[in-house]
Amino acid sequence: MIAERISISMILPNYNHAEELKTSLPAVLAQHLPPDEIIIIDDASVDHSMSVIRDFMTASPAIRLVRHEQRLGVAAAVNRGLAEARSDFVILVSADEKIAPEMTAELAEAISRFPQAELAVSFYSEWFPETGTIKVHDRGSRSGMWYADGNDPFFVTAEQLQALARKKNVFLHVNTAIFNRQALLDVGGFDPLLRWHSDWFAIYAIAFRSGFGAVPRSLSFFRMEEDSYSQRGIRDSARQEEVMLNIIDKLNRPTFAYFRHALLRAPAVMSPFLRAMLLALMKRPLRYPEWFWVSRWWLGEVLKGRRPGAWAACAGRLRRLFARSSA
Repeated sequence: MIAERISISMILPNYNHAEELKTSLPAVLAQHLPPDEIIIIDDASVDHSMSVIRDFMTASPAIRLVRHEQRLGVAAAVNRGLAEARSDFVILVSADEKIAPEMTAELAEAISRFPQAELAVSFYSEWFPETGTIKVHDRGSRSGMWYADGNDPFFVTAEQLQALARKKNVFLHVNTAIFNRQALLDVGGFDPLLRWHSDWFAIYAIAFRSGFGAVPRSLSFFRMEEDSYSQRGIRDSARQEEVMLNIIDKLNRPTFAYFRHALLRAPAVMSPFLRAMLLALMKRPLRYPEWFWVSRWWLGEVLKGRRPGAWAACAGRLRRLFARSSA
């Protein structure tokens, strides 16, 4: 049971996801704990998104539409939603994903159970629409909540997070999360200069500052596509390097000194883009001490057979072959 009712705004950025909205919006409206408001930020869509949205608005007075006259990007859309939101907590919903009907209720319960929490997350689950399959990253997955002991929500302090991340990555995904709205504003929301990694920066900046609540359940399902915004950006080496340099510059601001210190001690949380970060650091001589620290961690991972991916796969096959031959 929820100890104290908290106010929740769901923020849903949209750009040309008219058909996907027919899946995501019904799930939002079917929440067992309805959000206080649903803010749709349409980023100047040119498909029939507006028609779909208006149909849903007729069915639900909780939906509020804000439309950009020109396309500004995902980060700007999220930030507009944060500025428009009237609630203390926000859940950022993607227009092309699915969420479980228990999402708001279970995340709200975690926030209520741990009053110090500015952030709570659940299991990360991948949804493959072409096959209809779902892959849940749970306790048994390196990309999941491997540090969870039981089935009940629990709290991870900033100090505990740093200790865990020294062992291996603690994956925190925005699509599984509820945020204290002011905490998200305090770390600058989604920085447009960080592009497809703006969500990574925001969620870890909060977690390394004040910890996070954890719900060992699958509550949202992230659509997996090879041609997604983030995947296209990551594959563009020049743009990815630019983003890396922007992350480095932001980490060197006094406001984020605590975050920079945490990352130097626990580089594992940069796993999704660590190779690109190392290349960017090499081009900045003043950052060589940081490059050395992160490189030392990377080398340790290589020696353990965990990186790079091809080497890790090969090492795994060799270990299995050795185990069979010894049996």
